[in-house]
Amino acid sequence: MENNILTGFTGDYHTHTYMSDGSSSAEQNVLEAISKGLKEIAITDHGFGNPKRFAMTEEKFDEQRKQLEILRAEHGDKITIYHGIEADLIGEDGTIDLSEKQMAELDVLVMGFHSFAKPKSFRDWRRIYWNAYLRAIKYPPKSVIARNTKALIRAIKRYPIDILAHPGHLFKVDCVEVAKAAGDYGVLMELNAKHFNYSHELFEKMLTTSANFVVNSDAHFYKLVGGFSQIEQFLSQHSFDPSRIVNLGGRPAFKKK
Repeated sequence: MENNILTGFTGDYHTHTYMSDGSSSAEQNVLEAISKGLKEIAITDHGFGNPKRFAMTEEKFDEQRKQLEILRAEHGDKITIYHGIEADLIGEDGTIDLSEKQMAELDVLVMGFHSFAKPKSFRDWRRIYWNAYLRAIKYPPKSVIARNTKALIRAIKRYPIDILAHPGHLFKVDCVEVAKAAGDYGVLMELNAKHFNYSHELFEKMLTTSANFVVNSDAHFYKLVGGFSQIEQFLSQHSFDPSRIVNLGGRPAFKKK
């Protein structure tokens, strides 16, 4: 793929603010996105099942919605602003930490796995969380990877997920099998600038599926919004239809919109 094709990213759909574990405001993220020429941005703080210090609450979500309404009024002629959540997989059965009511209030649903979220049960902690903790010192066996993969695919089938956040990071899965399910259910596989650990060989295998991809920063500081240079370099070494990267010149169609 020619390097000059890798220009014109239109949006960043995974960014955090001080409402969870980020250090910047939604306004700072939006202004940074505008300064870098982006046309869309999503504010996607961590979900309601996180530790209290980092958790989104109903009160904070309502406050953030009001902030984004003001920002839309001020900057809507320059950028589209989505209000989302980065939800967590919390159960082996595919359960995530969002209620139907909370999902209905979102513009975009990003979902991943984080070892600091509250598991659905002790059994789920033992079955899926414990092995994520051990990943730092021991690569999980094939049986655990298969179990994790099934859990993630169950979530894909159960919920209107738009973007699968950093698949394969810490919570090890068969990314090709997950990509197959993502393609079937219209879920975007994320190329995450903060947690990018795909090999070239793995990415080529994922390209054989029907899944599409989205490049996101996962920015926890506003200066990192739209920071895609590492992934641009990676993609420049592959040959594929650019439309497979939905924010490379185009805009994703989220299920809520």
